[in-house]
Amino acid sequence: MTPDVNLLVAAMRLDHPHHALAFNHLQVQLQMASKHPTMPTIVLLGPVVSGFIRIVTNPQIFILPSSLQQVMDFVDALLTSPGVVFQAAGSLWPGFRDLCLQAAVTTNLVSDAWIAASALQLGEVVHTFDRDFKKLLPSDNLYLLSR
Repeated sequence: MTPDVNLLVAAMRLDHPHHALAFNHLQVQLQMASKHPTMPTIVLLGPVVSGFIRIVTNPQIFILPSSLQQVMDFVDALLTSPGVVFQAAGSLWPGFRDLCLQAAVTTNLVSDAWIAASALQLGEVVHTFDRDFKKLLPSDNLYLLSR
């Protein structure tokens, strides 16, 4: 399972309209991951973590943005949970390039394409609220949460 930026934002921010759904979903995934701690079942991608930090600390998005310490504590708590790993980018360029060209990716889909290419290379399933991933991933690699 690879969480998308929007899932982490909603899970952390109590003021997010989908907080309860995202938080509960993440808790279930963490419980499942703790049953298999030697085999990672939650993979945090660099672009997801950086996008998450960029959004929750932004005062133009939240009246009371999260402090950098709060955000780092949240990510650290995830990374110290059994079965959760941080995945380095590896050699994603060919897959990313092909996906961008295939799906005619521009502007806001570029970050999603990087996440999708990572998930495809790793054989992961992206968990997200973002329906745009339907343009980038086959259904086997996508879990859409309902709002």
